[in-house]
Amino acid sequence: MQANSELNEVLLWKDFLKGNQNALSKIYISNSKALYDYGCKFTGDKNLVKDCIQDLFITFIQTRTRLSETTHVKGYLLKSLKRKIIRESVKKHKFEEIVESGDYRFEIEFEKLSYIEYENDNYSLKALAIRSAIESLTSRQKEALYLRFNMGLRHKEIADILHLTNQSSRALISRSVNKLRDVIHAEKKRI
Repeated sequence: MQANSELNEVLLWKDFLKGNQNALSKIYISNSKALYDYGCKFTGDKNLVKDCIQDLFITFIQTRTRLSETTHVKGYLLKSLKRKIIRESVKKHKFEEIVESGDYRFEIEFEKLSYIEYENDNYSLKALAIRSAIESLTSRQKEALYLRFNMGLRHKEIADILHLTNQSSRALISRSVNKLRDVIHAEKKRI
């Protein structure tokens, strides 16, 4: 089913490149929520995320003749949005070379739980262990896992978004999953 959706988006992208703006509208409709969710991982400024998504699609319309075909539309959109948000954040906050340093915010939010409130609730203790494990990851590791498991992207697409090789993408995700396992295992022993 996902392959059909991807193929449909590739065909829509080709139609848009030929001048069909309805095709871009369909791409926007099918990806806007995922783009918004992904963008909010980089900044708490929800209006900035909405503005960047809107600007991104306006830029697509304005530069349509210079855009190229892609076989991974969702990955292309996510990469473009990430770049735009970071660029706008740099302008807004005067950060320097935030992407190159890898020192950018990418947060996954959890409901607020405390050990004291839920010390006898096994489910909540497990949730606390998972939250602790995820918080131990770097922003880059969180982003890689989010792209792989929440967005369902392939390693090639993740590598492109994170400016890695395909092998490095696989290694990053593997190390991140192993780190999660180690931290969760340590938390279970502590609990």
